[in-house]
Amino acid sequence: MNFYKLFFLIVLIVSFNNSADGHGPSRQKVNEKIEINTNPDKVWEIVKNYMKFDWNSSVKKVTVENNDIGSERKLEFEGGKFVKQKLEKIDETKKLISWRIIETSNDVMPVNSYAAKIFVKESENGKTIVNYKAGFYRGFMGNDPPEQLNDENSKKKVSIFIKNSLEGLKSIAESN
Repeated sequence: MNFYKLFFLIVLIVSFNNSADGHGPSRQKVNEKIEINTNPDKVWEIVKNYMKFDWNSSVKKVTVENNDIGSERKLEFEGGKFVKQKLEKIDETKKLISWRIIETSNDVMPVNSYAAKIFVKESENGKTIVNYKAGFYRGFMGNDPPEQLNDENSKKKVSIFIKNSLEGLKSIAESN
């Protein structure tokens, strides 16, 4: 009889612990692609230049010291809002660049632990496919976030930023 009571108690404790863990924020992902009507090398030359980010028309100013791994870049927006990023990797062979957001104005990018990668590849028809992937947590890490910092709004803001960046990249690459 004691065995059954002990077993029931253990099952109850394990069940309680598992349900309590399920209330925090979940990692969000945004993955956008665009086809650009030029060769991948030309697009890669634009993408890998961490010191220049004129692809997104919302960005008013870029401040960065160099194109080295570990460099910090500050993207400034209207009204003093900004996103500060740190360059993590540039892989010339894979045509891959990645960075993290280390500080952000929540009005622009309401995120935590944001990491992004851009891949540049040749498509089957000789054009370029650019794949921009981001993973992040919402702007408010606790339970019951305010609307502007919840999963839905955080994902929406990131998606808009990425789409605008890719459209700008396409415009620049195809016009040069």
